[in-house]
Amino acid sequence: MMKALVIVPYEGLLELMKEIQQEVEDIQLHIELGNLYEGVAIAKDAEQHGYHVIISRGGTASMIQEAVSIPVIDIQVSGYDVLRILTLVKGFSRKAAIVGFSNITQGAATICELLDLDIKTLTITKDSEVTETLANLKNLGYEVIIGDVVTVQSAKQLGLTGVLITSGKEAILDALEEARRSYHLFSRLQQDVSIFQAILDGNEQAIAVFNKEEALVYANERFNQEFQWMKIESSPDLKKIIHETALTREKQTITLHMNHVFWKITTCLKEDSIIMYFDKNLPDQVMAQNGDANAIEFHTSVSFTPFSGKTEQIQKVLKQIDQYSKSEASVWISGEEGIGKELAVHTIYLNRKKMKEAFITLHCDIVSEEQLKNLLNEAFFERYANGVVYLKNIDQLSPSMQKELSQILTQNEAKKLQWLASSEDNIEEKMKGGLFDRVLYAALAELKIQIPPLRERRSDIEDLVHVFISEFHPKYGNKVVGIRQDALEELKNYDWPGNVQQLKQVIEQLFLEASSYYIEKNEVEAVLKQLKQQEKPADPLTPIDLSGTLEEIEKQVIVKVLEEEGMNQSKAAKRLGINRSTLWRKLK
Repeated sequence: MMKALVIVPYEGLLELMKEIQQEVEDIQLHIELGNLYEGVAIAKDAEQHGYHVIISRGGTASMIQEAVSIPVIDIQVSGYDVLRILTLVKGFSRKAAIVGFSNITQGAATICELLDLDIKTLTITKDSEVTETLANLKNLGYEVIIGDVVTVQSAKQLGLTGVLITSGKEAILDALEEARRSYHLFSRLQQDVSIFQAILDGNEQAIAVFNKEEALVYANERFNQEFQWMKIESSPDLKKIIHETALTREKQTITLHMNHVFWKITTCLKEDSIIMYFDKNLPDQVMAQNGDANAIEFHTSVSFTPFSGKTEQIQKVLKQIDQYSKSEASVWISGEEGIGKELAVHTIYLNRKKMKEAFITLHCDIVSEEQLKNLLNEAFFERYANGVVYLKNIDQLSPSMQKELSQILTQNEAKKLQWLASSEDNIEEKMKGGLFDRVLYAALAELKIQIPPLRERRSDIEDLVHVFISEFHPKYGNKVVGIRQDALEELKNYDWPGNVQQLKQVIEQLFLEASSYYIEKNEVEAVLKQLKQQEKPADPLTPIDLSGTLEEIEKQVIVKVLEEEGMNQSKAAKRLGINRSTLWRKLK
């Protein structure tokens, strides 16, 4: 029997493959989730485990083909797949474009023309063209990019909304048929693993090889163990040293902080390949912790998620972010919980970043006074003098810790740092009541941004809803493609005390529970009714009624935890030790 390894680049395709797996009897399918370099790393072991063929999609399939000697079958994008996505993005009010290789754009252009859709279609011939193409589209006012995984990732890095063209059942069945043909043609060509790979896999160093296009073509076992959590293509620091090695053709050495560990990375050029050696630089580790939570986090890059909205209020915020990104002054961002303060902070950092400046987050709600003192004793700020420090929830610092922080700010090395801070809207009241130090506020609030609550910009809700649906589409599958207008009006009329984060959680719940391709009004009404019930103030002294059934008692416990966590479903689910979807199900 043919043994096939299926490597899918997104979670929705993983679930669809599992369904089809139950219907296939003549192929032994093993399914793994892995995109691009992750997919290549998974594919490296395929031959050792006796696989006859690998099935993947798009850019991941192309990269795997270069890395293995067994046949690789590409799940082609079908007309059905394109039509589904075009239906999904009809609700966007913004300019949209389709960017991809010819296997995507040829059919997409025809369908757009047939349906009279005003969606621009651009064809690329190699991955390196994606960023420049998207940058040009952004300059022309395009905000929504439709394409494969590589295109969508590049779009998000440029602050655009990326919508992934997902694969349907028809395309997968075609790929399985092609796999059967390839198996009969190439079953005798599978090669043994070379002795050299065995030697490299036994090396204590993590080793990776990149080609001149900065694509990962080989990784040893140690590399896969250490970096399976990280998408190499998302690290600008690694891409930069690869580029410098290829350009200068000389050995390069750099030390980077990745996943709370310092790594010494050495590169050298061999013909057209760049070999990278990773060694842990253990003596320089610094990490302050409080229980299971990290009070201090280190990053050399952060994820980017753009603000979405057309209202005057949010446009003002976007303009301030753009202006303040050109300065090195401290910025204080205020607003209600769930409104997107951290998104603004990340945007400012990414716009200001020039080289390898560290991004350091101090969680002021959990950091202790002892930890702050340790930072002073360990000369922490001298070590990261050119970095950016984000003081998250600074309004939750105690008066004594505010004094400690003021002491840090007066240090010469600390003055070189760029400081970003966030708080709730009531900081003026706290200063009037003597609960927050005015001197500290003045030092950190050279520039100020106030993000308005969602209830004050309801017209942005429609755009946000479509953005969230496009995000969840590749994560959970390609079933839901939109929302009914009357359902959307229900969402607009709700006050959203948890702001954008709460809206996103609700859309995720509706996405998972939807019974058709469109989210319906009755489904929205049911979820909002549940939210309104949870928001009713409860008597904290009222005990839990133990006379009911186990299910009823369990529901009472969940509601009380939700109330204690300020109706934050993520925090409540974490405290209860369950995921959010389980929380929603138990509250129904």
